Amino acid sequence: MVLTGMRLLVLEDEYLIGLELERIAEECGAQSVHLVSSIDELLCWIESDAICDIAILEVQARGLSSYQSAKLLQQSGIPIVFTTAYDQESAGIPGFPGVPVVGKPYGKSQILQAVISALGPIIPVARKGGASGELV
Repeated sequence: MVLTGMRLLVLEDEYLIGLELERIAEECGAQSVHLVSSIDELLCWIESDAICDIAILEVQARGLSSYQSAKLLQQSGIPIVFTTAYDQESAGIPGFPGVPVVGKPYGKSQILQAVISALGPIIPVARKGGASGELV
């Protein structure tokens, strides 16, 4: 399983998409998923010194950019994956070279591939596992 034992932080302001990401993560072996729906909640989580292995952040949550929070997470050594509904951001986010960006709608396979890419050598390729075509 791709996410076996991992702790995920997810910023997603669309409740059903957040629940679907949580389901995918748990199905792929995640130990825990902390779901936040606003930048304020995300900043509170960061300030709490809680622990996660990777963060999946919507580029804009409730009209606010997640870039500043993403920089804080990166400074803590936490790998990031961005999700976005905006086509112009799907090719990459300025200031975040090499950070995977997944366009919405996306399926399980796209989000898992982005997580694998963000984690780099942390997850061996042999652990990729199967992926469905489900869209979230």
